[in-house]
Amino acid sequence: MPHSEFIHLHLHTQYSLLDGACRIPQLLERAKQYKMNSLAITDHGNMFGAIDFYKEAQKAGIKPIIGCEVYIAPGSRLDKTSSSIVDASYHLILLARDETGYQNLIKLVSIANLEGFYYRPRIDKEVLSQYQKGLIALSACLKGEIPVLLQQRRFNDALKTADTYLNIMGKGNFYLEIQENLIPEQKTVNDGLIKISKELNIPLVATNDVHYLSKQDAVSHEALLCIQTQTTLDDPNRMRFQTDEFYFKSPQEMREVFKDFPDAINNTIEVAGRCNLELDFSKIHLPRFEPPVGKTKEDYLKELSEIGLKEKFPQASPAIKERLEHELKVIKDMGFVSYFLIVWDFIHHAKSNNIPVGPGRGSAAGSLVSYLLGITSINPLKYGLLFERFLNPQRLGLPDIDIDFCYERRGEVIDYVTQKYGKGNVAQIVTFGTMQARAVVRDVGRVMGIAYADVDRIAKMIPPDPGYTLKDALESETELKNLYKTDPQITKLLNTALTLEGLNRHASTHAAGVVIADKPLDNYMPLFETQNGQMTTGYSMSVLEKIGLLKVDFLGLRTLTVIDETKKIIKKTKGLDIDIDNMPLEDSNTYKLLTSGQTIGIFQVESSGMRDLLKKLEPDRFEDLIALLALYRPGPIGSGMLDDFMQRRHGRVPIKYPHSKLEKILKETYGIIVYQEQIMQIVSELAGFTLAQADLLRRAIAKKIPEVMEQQRKGFILGCIKNDVSESVANKIFDLIEYFSGYGFNKSHSAAYAMISYRTAYLKANFPVEFMCALLTSERDNTDKIVEYVNEAERMGIKVLPPDINESDALFKVVDDKTIR
Repeated sequence: MPHSEFIHLHLHTQYSLLDGACRIPQLLERAKQYKMNSLAITDHGNMFGAIDFYKEAQKAGIKPIIGCEVYIAPGSRLDKTSSSIVDASYHLILLARDETGYQNLIKLVSIANLEGFYYRPRIDKEVLSQYQKGLIALSACLKGEIPVLLQQRRFNDALKTADTYLNIMGKGNFYLEIQENLIPEQKTVNDGLIKISKELNIPLVATNDVHYLSKQDAVSHEALLCIQTQTTLDDPNRMRFQTDEFYFKSPQEMREVFKDFPDAINNTIEVAGRCNLELDFSKIHLPRFEPPVGKTKEDYLKELSEIGLKEKFPQASPAIKERLEHELKVIKDMGFVSYFLIVWDFIHHAKSNNIPVGPGRGSAAGSLVSYLLGITSINPLKYGLLFERFLNPQRLGLPDIDIDFCYERRGEVIDYVTQKYGKGNVAQIVTFGTMQARAVVRDVGRVMGIAYADVDRIAKMIPPDPGYTLKDALESETELKNLYKTDPQITKLLNTALTLEGLNRHASTHAAGVVIADKPLDNYMPLFETQNGQMTTGYSMSVLEKIGLLKVDFLGLRTLTVIDETKKIIKKTKGLDIDIDNMPLEDSNTYKLLTSGQTIGIFQVESSGMRDLLKKLEPDRFEDLIALLALYRPGPIGSGMLDDFMQRRHGRVPIKYPHSKLEKILKETYGIIVYQEQIMQIVSELAGFTLAQADLLRRAIAKKIPEVMEQQRKGFILGCIKNDVSESVANKIFDLIEYFSGYGFNKSHSAAYAMISYRTAYLKANFPVEFMCALLTSERDNTDKIVEYVNEAERMGIKVLPPDINESDALFKVVDDKTIR
């Protein structure tokens, strides 16, 4: 990219929550348009967007400059006695020159959130002095400490403060930031900054405090600030930017505005030239798992796997042993031995403490090692689940093992992990709520002062489907489109909402995600404290994967609590110990219940649509239940695939295979490709691909990039021809793969969840009163569910009596085989 004429060094993306409105992709597009070879991100008090910005900028051929507009306390960050938000902190821009600066910026942002938070996350000059190395500081906007003093006509104090910052940062690492935003006070500040610059020989740098992309976006930005401060546009006291100048100005505009100060423009290029942060995303930072004394981690994983092999396959065939050796080799070669031991350890802890754990989730159920270690409880060999769908040696990145735990005891497992690996090394993960179509219309309507009833009417014209946008609604909803065209107020409402839709609204804690590292987390990322005092990561889940940190989803599943409670009640009332992990999968009562559609309270199959489907499908084997969970989705239903499956299942449509080799792969699903694993098996069986290569092909086809698809087709056909499959048949089979790739589901996940469905159905079919009692207990705080389950119990002939006034316990109890109190 050519030499830039100006670089923006003070810029707020949508991660300056409800204040910045620059989306990273459009921002970088505009920078390319202006031929800028570098760009900075300086969000308010956080680095939420730093890694995404860094990677996207590099992809766009723009050098990323990672920074932050920090809040700095007037005195100590620990002093939290200021009477107002205005007096509690000043602004200061910090930019990372190199990796040392990046690490120090992380430390400062973490300290600001965890120690200095008072109205806002704050640092002070003490910690700035401690962590200044590798950083460049700019004096910030009108809310910077020096500009505030200049507005108060305290020039000597401003001069001393500038000298203090110069001494803290070191010569050449502190700049005085001049802006031109047409705000009257800015002229006073600029005059003072120019004078200080001359007296102390501190260079000037021109910035524009960018908050939105285009000048016309200023109107929407006003609404955004009102949403943040819960005010309306006609409130004279609302927080506001006084002009519409805070947009992403072109280099020509900036040079024209600062034509009297060319050095201030040129200094932006100088600063950008000095910021050369290079981040390494190739390293993985797994926690240290300590095996028993005298054993290596590799030996210990193999030992645990072989113990599991003897327990689960006493007469293991050579093929099973070969699969185990293959998986262990891949795990070792990819450097994931510690990962498996860490997960095994906390699941082993949970099971040892009678904390219910799910049978598996996602593609992890395809791993034999996971099964032998007790991480999952689905036999992958029995159901044709593939290891390469879970862990592909040709695809980089940490494996993804998500675990379901008892809803009420999940926290105990997180506590165990925290104690084992260190409080500073473990944290829950930040997530961001965005302004969705309906919600943003309501927000904008409120700040515009439009009557609630009118806004509500407009919002309800937008379908509530996840992912459905305002643009979609304006294209498909005739009434909304007409109002948009004919009613000026609605036009303004929707135009503003369209500009703000999708921006981040707030940061909160991810429902399940936990990160575990080998060192304190602030070595890798900034830390953040949510409004409820929960310490979380300052990077989202997708970013943690990019920087090589282990994240695990510790999911709380209420159904596991219900199953465990049912077991306890059965033990108490009937003296029976139910072995959930080894219950028979051929129980006729269970399939009779499923076929009847009386599945209220049964995991994944209690919706009315699923109950109707069960009646039509008439499942009589576990494989039918796996297929049902995979097919009951909008894609297969809308495409007619589900109907075709049912017709074949009942013999109304003949089952044909384009090639005889497909029969053993597709027989269980009546000739239809239902699972992603089947695509991999077809490619491997017919074209001779390894399963790892087949997984890459499956992923490539799913992305539907034409040139990649054509390349994969050629490779598949060549492989088929070598295996005596004709070109015409190979083309026909590839067309099938291409069609079904958009609908194929992860069989490992479907099988694991079908197991929970089966277990709950088994308990309801064979121990109805105990199961319903546990179900009612689990929902004791949910009135609607209680009513639904009481009605279901009574339909089953089980009487639910009101509570005994002499009983203090809020739980439901089994009175006898027909009664719950």
